[in-house]
Amino acid sequence: MSGLLAGVATYTVLFTLLVSTAEHLSRPAALARALAAHRVLPAPVAVAVVAIAGEGLLAGAGIAALLHPAGERLLVAVLVGSGALLALYAGYGLYVRSTGRAGSCGCSRVELPMTGWVVARAAILAGLALLALSLSGSIVAPDRADAALAVVLLASATFTTLLWHLPAAMYEPAPATAGRPTTRRSIGTTEGGLTG
Repeated sequence: MSGLLAGVATYTVLFTLLVSTAEHLSRPAALARALAAHRVLPAPVAVAVVAIAGEGLLAGAGIAALLHPAGERLLVAVLVGSGALLALYAGYGLYVRSTGRAGSCGCSRVELPMTGWVVARAAILAGLALLALSLSGSIVAPDRADAALAVVLLASATFTTLLWHLPAAMYEPAPATAGRPTTRRSIGTTEGGLTG
């Protein structure tokens, strides 16, 4: 059971870093613009380049470590690096939110504000990296084409999708009320009263 749990945690972290890298590369200026709008870090373009390169490097190295029979040390290093990067993301997001700085999170192609859900996603992923690290000796390797690997891949793909879309799914923009009437009609009523 610990092998399945370790595998799901590891693959979820790596898949999420891979998706994040692809999203950033599809719209490379979005992260730099978001960092500039937050006014927290100097040289937002350089920080964005380092963050995107770090995500891509960690995802690639993690996949290579899983595919290589003797890649356990590399995988441990990738999980430590991933956990640290994701914890930094969570801390940065928490700081931006606590200081009331507005702006996009810059975490994908979609313009989403820095919400608590962005912070929660980063914290959950950092926790998954820590869990995978603590169970790293029992990860289901991709060279085993069996039911356990299929379960790990399906579960981690599902968790990656859910975690990636969590901030967008939970974001509820303020309704635009300018110029709209504010009266509502209740179900089952007409202008003359209750319908019979």
